[in-house]
Amino acid sequence: MKLEEAVFTIFDFETTGLYPYTGDRICEIGALRFGVNSVKPRRFHSLIDPKRRISYGAFRINGITDAMVRGKPVIAEVLPEFLKFISGSVLVAYNAGFDVGFLEASLGGSAVILEDYYIIDALKLARRLFPGIGRYGLGSVAGSLSIKVVSEHRAIADAIMTWKVFKKELSILSREGVKTVEDIDRFRMRSSPSLSTVKDYKTHLVEEAIDQEKRLNIV
Repeated sequence: MKLEEAVFTIFDFETTGLYPYTGDRICEIGALRFGVNSVKPRRFHSLIDPKRRISYGAFRINGITDAMVRGKPVIAEVLPEFLKFISGSVLVAYNAGFDVGFLEASLGGSAVILEDYYIIDALKLARRLFPGIGRYGLGSVAGSLSIKVVSEHRAIADAIMTWKVFKKELSILSREGVKTVEDIDRFRMRSSPSLSTVKDYKTHLVEEAIDQEKRLNIV
């Protein structure tokens, strides 16, 4: 798929904790859908009642309280609209395995519907394309690229920052001769791919992303 013809969706989840397969849940979704030449992306945003307590560790990162999500739509109500929003697009996330793990857990047996999607990890691309930054949390990378950091660790704010970082990544990739979505795979790190289908994100990659999320969120 040619880059200029592709539609991308950047998505970010805020969650009750780190472990989707032991009961932690999504409590906020933020997403942006755009083409390479889009000036203004379409937005998707929703707070979600996870029907469980938000851990203190998660609250320290995202600032979302139990009171903020109480009475909001549950994930089963939000997911159909989110799936419509991402339909036919290439998925992009920062530390993608983390978000993919929560999406798959939320979909349960219906996760198979994701298998034809490509997913790009903007974090792995940042490490490949911006060597020497030192710290690769989203805010640190955005700051190093002179991107304004606002309300870090809320879903739509992080999606916007990831969009701005990803646009710079696409610009470099284009200068390097990348012409298709599939070509981005040439820029993967040897030990972990920057681009894959969702079905290739097996449990060990999700676990790796959870460990990465811990390190990225160290204040």
